[in-house]
Amino acid sequence: MKIIVVGAGSVGYTVAETLSSVHNVLVIEGDGSRADNIKDLLNVSVLHEDGTNPHVLRDSIIKHGADMVISSLPNDDTNLFVCMTAKMMFPDIKTVARVRHPDFIQYANDGTFKGADQILSPEYLSARKLALISQMENAIDYEDLGKVNLVVVTFLVTKAHTNIIGKIVINLPIPEGCKIVTVNRGDEVIINNETTELHAGDGICVIGDPESVKKFNKMLGYEREAKEVAILGGGAIGSQAAKMLEDKMYVKIIETDYEKSRKLARDFSSALVINASAVDPHTLRAENVGRADVVISATDSDEMNLLASLMAMEMGARKVVSRYTKKEYKDVFRFTGIQVAIGYHLEIANEITKTMISDENSILKIRHNGEAFFSAQVSDIIAGKRMGDIRLPDGAKVLCILRGEEKIYPRLDTKLANGDTVLIFAFRSNISKLKKMFEINVSPST
Repeated sequence: MKIIVVGAGSVGYTVAETLSSVHNVLVIEGDGSRADNIKDLLNVSVLHEDGTNPHVLRDSIIKHGADMVISSLPNDDTNLFVCMTAKMMFPDIKTVARVRHPDFIQYANDGTFKGADQILSPEYLSARKLALISQMENAIDYEDLGKVNLVVVTFLVTKAHTNIIGKIVINLPIPEGCKIVTVNRGDEVIINNETTELHAGDGICVIGDPESVKKFNKMLGYEREAKEVAILGGGAIGSQAAKMLEDKMYVKIIETDYEKSRKLARDFSSALVINASAVDPHTLRAENVGRADVVISATDSDEMNLLASLMAMEMGARKVVSRYTKKEYKDVFRFTGIQVAIGYHLEIANEITKTMISDENSILKIRHNGEAFFSAQVSDIIAGKRMGDIRLPDGAKVLCILRGEEKIYPRLDTKLANGDTVLIFAFRSNISKLKKMFEINVSPST
């Protein structure tokens, strides 16, 4: 597919980077230094022009033979304008608009904005992920596989989980409707984990339908149910997360900006809004942030989120969830002991991968390099065979078989059939063997 990305800021860069491994991408960027940077770092074509100019957009679509336009400029209305302009000139072209404001997302989803076929909102995706992780006491990562109604959740084993520490994976009372993918121990990813003994500090990655994964969380056990959340920062992400949690938990929002605090107080019926600095230790102590079941740090500054998260942990918060925008902060958060840090760029990459890289069948990137989930159709080579008779390359694992509306978590005696779709996990696996076996073109997510 030939794709034009208008705007090469943090979102546009990540979109172009993700798509360029598969598709033919042209980036239109008005800032000269940014255009030169993209040209040096990515395998894409670059046009140093104003992508909002209808003449530039029209000529670019024609010359590039574009099938899709993705507008990722700073302003929502500008992105919607670019998409509408592209649609007016070329009605069959697919358009994607990056938006920040939740009202735009709501109206776009109900079809009000005819110019944009799809909305890309890292703010909404980040808020949703923060909210979902906050509701499951043991979860440290959460990904939605979209149309197949499956989720991938990583749970942290702590010293409090005395009911499973020392147990073998195969002996766990795993709820029906879910399956353990990997056990993550430090930098080690254990795929064949049926005989693995669980230790405190392990991460258990699970795939399943949402309700079954919630039951897995309960099976692990927890000290007390998460009922109170403190959200530090009431911007686009913090306020959206609060809306998602307001009817499920007691929500407290701490926001520095006075006018923004007043608006939040009007918008929420039951949440408590406090106008104060999210990184003021006196405020955090006075508001008993350390006693909250979950603390979400969602300010617009990576530095403030890091500091606020560390202070909340020091004050005794049971679970701290933070966001970060710069890739470079991923390791910084991990080294400081913050278990749950949601990467802005990874949310964008996953959404793009799930919705726009269909020809690769890649559906998800997760925490470790070389780790990927993808789907594949069962080929004649393996149709009719039982799982126990199929020799997958090292590092590959069939997680689930989709057969019509049925989801089958395979055992050794499960037989594959023509028409089945299999969901596969691969970690630094032999890609050429997977290509041959499933007759697809697969690249590992990095």
